[in-house]
Amino acid sequence: MAAAKILEHGQITIPKQIRESLGLKKGDVVDARLEGNCVVITPRKLATPEEWDKLLQVMNTVHKQNSGISEEEVYQDVQRAVTELRQEDYDKQKKTARRL
Repeated sequence: MAAAKILEHGQITIPKQIRESLGLKKGDVVDARLEGNCVVITPRKLATPEEWDKLLQVMNTVHKQNSGISEEEVYQDVQRAVTELRQEDYDKQKKTARRL
């Protein structure tokens, strides 16, 4: 287990070994949440402009094929898919963290 010191304004440095194993680098975004008496930090993956373009192309195709489905239903489906993918990523990271 690596120790981290709390600095001014509540900042901490994530130990190098953990940053490297998670592929974190300066400027990356992470989520932090409380689980019991533990703080869980999870890397957040942000989409690149190219990924957004690809997503919009796919969504336009799907929209054309499913014209009878409301925007709200599509929005809910996308939100559900994003939540599932984030949970899968979190589960993988949790497994990796246990091995450290």
